[in-house]
Amino acid sequence: MMWNLLSWYNSEGIPAVDLKPKMLIAKYPNMRAHRENESMDYPRLTICFLFILSLITPQPIFPARCSDSGNYTTNSTYAANLKTLLSSISNSSDLNSDGFFNASFGQNADQVYALALCRGDEEITSCRSCLNDSSQAITKACPNQKEAFLSNKDKCMLRFSSRNILGSMDDGYVAMGFRVDDATDPAQFNEVLGNLLFDLRKRATSGVVRKYAADVVNDTSLSKIYGLEQCTPDISKLDCGKCLDVAMGEITRYASGKVGAAITRYSCVLRFETYEFFQPR
Repeated sequence: MMWNLLSWYNSEGIPAVDLKPKMLIAKYPNMRAHRENESMDYPRLTICFLFILSLITPQPIFPARCSDSGNYTTNSTYAANLKTLLSSISNSSDLNSDGFFNASFGQNADQVYALALCRGDEEITSCRSCLNDSSQAITKACPNQKEAFLSNKDKCMLRFSSRNILGSMDDGYVAMGFRVDDATDPAQFNEVLGNLLFDLRKRATSGVVRKYAADVVNDTSLSKIYGLEQCTPDISKLDCGKCLDVAMGEITRYASGKVGAAITRYSCVLRFETYEFFQPR
């Protein structure tokens, strides 16, 4: 099973630093990539990553996003504060049953903010394991950088920064990947998928704290379509809807008729497949 990955670019058009998993089998074939700007008119660049996924439980693997907002030195107070904060996430009592964590540590210029979220169907044990792995991987992928984001195999996301990132939607996105396979009847598939995604958006944005929705639709002439949408709990319902609207626009533009796609933005995620990739909860 193959995935194409459209990678994140910063404001200078420089690719984000990539976390290179063992499953990476090819790099830089001719494929479009894009980055988001206010006009929603994305420059097209040629970069793509092809990933082969587990035959049992295939998952999209996204790169780390390393910000160019500033660096810290290895033995600095900021480095020590970051290490303390990251090491506390997976074992923190503040990591509630909804799999969300946000905290800060330090003072003034050395203060570090962190936000972590597990996918809504993850049990607390697997959530802690995912975040523990992410806490170790993120500083390896983005060494000495004051701001970074990591999505760990679609199971959890982790972000830290020297600025307050809590409570407001970030317009940026990390990556979009889509399956190379096309639906047998793309028009009908898109219609059924569109109804599912809009329904999930409505349910995710109606959540008071846990902004998560997942479901499956079954059509007699189509395979089942499984969909999932989730926002970070710290943003408002309105911002959650805006974030998911942009993600759905990405699906229309870049993955129309494809049998699977996943979008990871800073404040929300969206994914659909023709196989079950989440657990009922």
